[in-house]
This record gives sequence, structure tokens and C-alpha cells, in this order.
Amino acid sequence: MRFFVTISFLLLLISCSKEELGPQCIDCIEEDTDTEYADVLIVNEGNFGFGNGSISLYKPSNQIASQNIFQQSNTTPLGDVIQSITQFNNKAYIVVNNSNKVEVVDINNFNSIATISGFNSPRYFLAINNNKAYVSDLYANSIQIVDLTNNIISGNISIAGWTEELLLHNDTVYVCDMTNDNIIIINPLNNTLIDSVKVGRQPSSIVKDQNNKLWILCDGGFNETNPTLIKYNPQTRTIEATFVFPNITESPNGLTINATGNQLYFINSSIYTMNINDALLPTTPFVSSTNNNFYGLGIDPINEEVYISDAIDFVQNGVIFRYSNSGNLIHQFNSGIIPGDFLFIK
Repeated sequence: MRFFVTISFLLLLISCSKEELGPQCIDCIEEDTDTEYADVLIVNEGNFGFGNGSISLYKPSNQIASQNIFQQSNTTPLGDVIQSITQFNNKAYIVVNNSNKVEVVDINNFNSIATISGFNSPRYFLAINNNKAYVSDLYANSIQIVDLTNNIISGNISIAGWTEELLLHNDTVYVCDMTNDNIIIINPLNNTLIDSVKVGRQPSSIVKDQNNKLWILCDGGFNETNPTLIKYNPQTRTIEATFVFPNITESPNGLTINATGNQLYFINSSIYTMNINDALLPTTPFVSSTNNNFYGLGIDPINEEVYISDAIDFVQNGVIFRYSNSGNLIHQFNSGIIPGDFLFIK
């Protein structure tokens, strides 16, 4: 898993002032009326323990990237290990893992609205409705329930282990349970566990396709078993297909899907894509890695352009590659340290 790869590398390595934002930067988030592209926020994790995580803003219409926009819009740096970002109701919810918090900002100017504190090691944010959200966690043995009106943790749902990505479908929440190799099913109306479904080893990412089937990518652990890609029917609560990766040393991650809901993408050293009707896993990369360290993956919901992050050596600033949906490189640009997640602004 990328979390432990990063930590291990940094442990081996270890044995600004506020600036005026130019007109091309944060102010343009709300002013850009280009409908062919979505502006892109890039989560740069930063080095564990250094507090140098950041958010970059990229405008594909003019190919301008602005760095460290949270610190430029506020008086403090964002924090230590920026894990993920989610947009909901014109706000961005930024999960800061090692700082044990979720920062809430105005999506239009990135000014801070609130800091939700009291987490253990938060990972991903999922809005349930206007008043409530869930946050998964690495160490808490629970999913935190967040009151979005008051921006506080209002309760929790006990889970025995590490939880990762969450998905809301038909008033039901599905959670990747890394510790127990399950997809946990939750009723968000009363915050109770409904069921759990055994999948492959360490399910880390989950998406929904155009047929309302769920796809779960399981990385196989640390050479414990072969990774798998699972197709799950939430209506019948059955696994419809299991695609087994041929090599136990592979560690696929970063499953995502296009806006149409028919084309899957994931990282497995190189970048691969797979139609939801394919009978076999892809063998030819969509984008091949040579000396790259591909780490994050996102699909523009408007034009299905593909954004890939290269963390390089986990120390220097990373690089973002922007590809057409046919696999042609459009642009590449620098980001912050360890770029790992993308948000396409709605």
C-alpha cells in the first residue's frame, strides 16, 4: 500500500510566508466559465512528520498550475500528510491524516471555514446528506460520524480495523475494510451495520458503474495473495465476477471510473484501463511507466482526460501528466511533494 511505502522510504531518509495570489490563481476557481474542462485540485501528501502537505490548483484551459493555495489563502500551512479531498455543497473537505483533522474551505476562494478535529488517523470523507458525513480511519477501529452543521464529530460506528474508501449508493454506504478483507455495508439512516461481504485481501478502492454494480480493487497485501478486482451486485449482495492478477508481487491501487461509468482505470506500476464488460484483465498499459513512480490517478468528468501523478522519489516535488482519453500526452507540470489525489471542481 502507498501509505506504508511512503512511510518506510521516509524513515530511511530520516535514520512561507503568506503570498499575494495572482489573478490566475485561486480567484479564478469561481470565475472560469470554460465548460470543456474541470479545474483540478491536486492533493500533495507531503513528507510524514514534516508538515509540508499542500494543495495545487491546475487550470487546464490555460495550463497554469498554482502551488500551495491553502497557505496562500490562509495564515497557516495545511498540515501533515494530506490524504484526500472531497467537494460537497461548495465546500472542500480536506482530510489531513497525521494532523488528525479535516479542514473545511470555501471551494471558490479556499478560505478556511472550519477545522474538524478529534480524529485518530483519518483517510476519506463521504457526505451522507447536508447534515452528516462519515470519515474512515487507519487506527481508530471506527468510522467517525461528522455533524456538518456544527463541524464536529458527533459519534462513531465501531469497526474492527483499518477502513479506506467509502461509497454511497441507494441510501446504503459501502466501506473498504482493509483489515478484515470485507466490504462493510452500513445503513446511514441509523448508523448501524447491515452486513459485511468477504472480498479479496485488502480492499482499498471502490467505484460504481453505469449498471449500478460496484467494483472493488484488492491489492493482495504484502505479497500475501494475488490481488483481485471484484464486481459486486449490491441489489443481490453477491459477487458476480472476480478478476485475479497473475503475479502475487503486484500491488494494484487507485481504482477510478469515468463519468459515463463504463471504463475503469487503475495503477499497477503502469496505468491500465478496462471496460466494465471485458472478460479479462487488461495486459497492455494505457500509459506505460519507464522510470516513473505513478502514485495517483484521476479522470476529468467533463472530457474524460486522464491525470496521473508521479511521486518520483517521495522527497522532491512530483509531476502531473495530463493525457487525452485516447492516451496522448497533452501537458505535464510540477506539483507539490507526493501528489496522490485529484478533485475535479464541479
